[in-house]
Amino acid sequence: MVGIEQAAQTLGLTERQLYRRISAVQPVLSSHIGRGENNCLLLDGSAIEILRTVEDYRQTGLTVSQATERIRDSISGKSGENGGKPEENRPEISEPWKLVIAAKDETIRTLREENIHLRGEVDRLLPLALPAPRRGLFTLFRRSRATAGA
Repeated sequence: MVGIEQAAQTLGLTERQLYRRISAVQPVLSSHIGRGENNCLLLDGSAIEILRTVEDYRQTGLTVSQATERIRDSISGKSGENGGKPEENRPEISEPWKLVIAAKDETIRTLREENIHLRGEVDRLLPLALPAPRRGLFTLFRRSRATAGA
């Protein structure tokens, strides 16, 4: 979850604009908003995507209330006039971000392969492990009693 400042930077809005968008789409965002320290608003990834979709609709000429209505319809399963495709208006991801995402995906793939290999090694070596020595409570009690009686 991110704060208002980070969300505003992500969406390219001022904090005041973001607060207005949030208040306009409050019924849609209610389950995606939380409160943090000092009662500040926190937004999850779904809230950011909803606000980004509102902004895409707004840039195509719709008002925020019309955009909110379309989002509400798309969430409930109804199709809008243009099929609800705000992705067409979304700008393409920049090259540095593509490289970061590719590096992240490669790291995850490598870690998964390493995890599979290490689990195989554990399964292979587990039968060779020696059982823990038996030192029950009675054995310790007998030793302390035998040394006290001698």
